[in-house]
Amino acid sequence: MESSTGFATKTFAESAQKADTSKSTYQQKLETSEGIDIYKYVLLINIAALEGYVAQARLQAQQSFNLSKVIAITGFIIVGIAIILSVALTMLGNQNLNAAYLAGISGVLTEFISGVFFLLYSKTLGQINVFHDKLVDMQKTALSHITEYNASKTPILKTKPENEMGDLEQHQEGR
Repeated sequence: MESSTGFATKTFAESAQKADTSKSTYQQKLETSEGIDIYKYVLLINIAALEGYVAQARLQAQQSFNLSKVIAITGFIIVGIAIILSVALTMLGNQNLNAAYLAGISGVLTEFISGVFFLLYSKTLGQINVFHDKLVDMQKTALSHITEYNASKTPILKTKPENEMGDLEQHQEGR
């Protein structure tokens, strides 16, 4: 059975690949489109590109979080070894605790580095949220423009290029 992090990584990678494929498909269809269809395809291309970026950012954030966890656990183990080493050396009567001090400092330094990694992870999540909000706004704008055009000019069925209007609606609903 796959771990949850492996599943998330696979899901984010598949999402990025799907966005690239969609973008390529829409670019090919844009070359032969006319009228409002040009506007629809440009919006679909922008949405696909932004979705790809968000998927890549999520993948990198997941990998960053996993690295941060490993570093934090390693630092905790080093600090634990330092405590055990100092207790053991003290019980044996050795007053020279340089090895224990060195291990303790190494563990604290490792924990500090892991804290910096978690901070960077947090900032990455903030960026993802900003881009996701832009994606949602872009989708809303696209749907409102297309709906306005369809309501004022022609019936919606006459302006749908194949099934792309459904793609826009599906993107809006969050799939």
